[in-house]
Amino acid sequence: MKAVAYLAGFILNFVGLNGKGYHPVPTFFNRKYPNGSMVDANRPDFKMEGPFENNMDLNNMKALLKVWPEEVENAGQVTVLWEGIPNPTKTDKIGYYCPYYDNPTHGLDYIDVTKSPTWQEGYGYYTVKLYNMRSPCAFRYYIGGKTLVAISNKVRFTNGDAFAPLQVHLAMTGKETEMRVMWNSAKVAEGIQVRYGKTKDLDKTQTKYTVKTYKASDMCEPPANTTGFWDAGYIYDVLLTDLEPNTKYYYSCGSREIMSSVYNFTTPLKGGDRTPFNFISYGDMGTSSFAEQTAKLVHQEINENDIKFVYHAGDISYARGYAYIWDQWFDMIQPMASVVPYMVSLGNHEYQHLIGWEKEPFHFPPFKPSWFNAGRGSFGECAKPTLNRFHMPENGLSLLWYSYDYGMVHMVVFSTEHDYRPGSQQYKWLENDLKNVDRKKTPFVIVSGHRPMYCSEYGPVDYKTTIHMQQYVEDLLYEHKVDLGLWAHYHSYERTCKVYRNECREDGILHLMIGSAGKQLDSEKWYKKEWSAYHDRNYGYGRFSVKNSTHIFFEFVQDSIDKVVDSVWITK
Repeated sequence: MKAVAYLAGFILNFVGLNGKGYHPVPTFFNRKYPNGSMVDANRPDFKMEGPFENNMDLNNMKALLKVWPEEVENAGQVTVLWEGIPNPTKTDKIGYYCPYYDNPTHGLDYIDVTKSPTWQEGYGYYTVKLYNMRSPCAFRYYIGGKTLVAISNKVRFTNGDAFAPLQVHLAMTGKETEMRVMWNSAKVAEGIQVRYGKTKDLDKTQTKYTVKTYKASDMCEPPANTTGFWDAGYIYDVLLTDLEPNTKYYYSCGSREIMSSVYNFTTPLKGGDRTPFNFISYGDMGTSSFAEQTAKLVHQEINENDIKFVYHAGDISYARGYAYIWDQWFDMIQPMASVVPYMVSLGNHEYQHLIGWEKEPFHFPPFKPSWFNAGRGSFGECAKPTLNRFHMPENGLSLLWYSYDYGMVHMVVFSTEHDYRPGSQQYKWLENDLKNVDRKKTPFVIVSGHRPMYCSEYGPVDYKTTIHMQQYVEDLLYEHKVDLGLWAHYHSYERTCKVYRNECREDGILHLMIGSAGKQLDSEKWYKKEWSAYHDRNYGYGRFSVKNSTHIFFEFVQDSIDKVVDSVWITK
């Protein structure tokens, strides 16, 4: 029965639900077919399958394979050069392996030699982007994709190679006197530290830390626990305490081996502080060129508009079982996540799976009522990478549900992937959190999750979920006078009127769905709903300006033109 369920889930995810279509998993080199469409890491032609022949005497071969430069920065480009290849064929492939001794069938990706115009003459070159996977890597030339004839020099990375502090990101803890610093590297035996201070002299040092990692066996199903797994390295977590609120600090993280560049952050506003502030929100990002544009524009916003934090409403990297995508995604967002807190919630593509429930992180039973669109969106990750790589405030349950105050706003995050019906553990927590909000201190309350409570985009299966979320959660939000519902999931943008029970009314809740940060946009039609005030199908993000205790100004920025295409005042 497990096999049947797994196959059914794969088919559902492959053909897509609600007519949305299937979203390919990018290969490490982001290879494209001749027609420009993306090669899918989930398809058979992603892998070199063998059988492989490694019995040739490479020392006596005239074939040469070289990588230049031999040392490269993370996300830097190298040129792979080859010559002296005997009897080349159009099926020759150059595989890339991290570590260099990995199994021939487990290459990160490969180069099709026909991409070089001189391949038939036995020589050529090709340029690719490489990411630091915390181990020495190498290329191998296989004639016909099977017979090994050359191995390249080992590729190494600058700024500490395997020990380089990578994927630096910040998170708030819920206390205005704290900031959490996290990063990734190979295992470091000693000397883990964050140096910090109000000046670039970094006159203070924090050496207390926790460290996490995860293995293939921790995952719930393939490909996350089989062909899609590469060593995740170690995730270091340092908490800085006794800081001054709303104060700029400089910091560097790493070890005695190597320290990162010097970054800076500003500690949070204390809950109740009436200082105006700005923040950014979006969901459904991934690593596409459109996601890169969103990341670039948000980094620009941070520098120009004093953005205090970024909130990502689920569907984060879209790794879907392929570990290298986490490395690529974190490199993409590091310029912003290293200078402002990067807060996240759990989406279906981080969590959903069909088998392996004995490995479910918190031992929850499957939340799969008949009306809920579950599937296997994480492709076996079952949130293990996400839970290890992020650390949210601890007043709820990890990053599943939590809340924090920032100035005039109380922010509540809950999981739309877990049971939120009355009587559930999550519902009780949500009810208690909302009941205890001090509206004199934080007059605005924002509640957020991944899947939307309101969305007029056509999609019968997902639409049922919105109806049931309204049935089970909307009354609670209305009772406690929540001001804003903030969602994603659909790859589009939509704004409602102030709505309650599908009717526009002044005492209702305004909902924003911002699922357009980079993943392939939806193409569905829209239901005609009176409560739908505006919808848009372009890549973009949301910008919030909290002006005072009665007014927040929201703007949706379209990436392609870097301009505001929709805006609204959220008032009390």
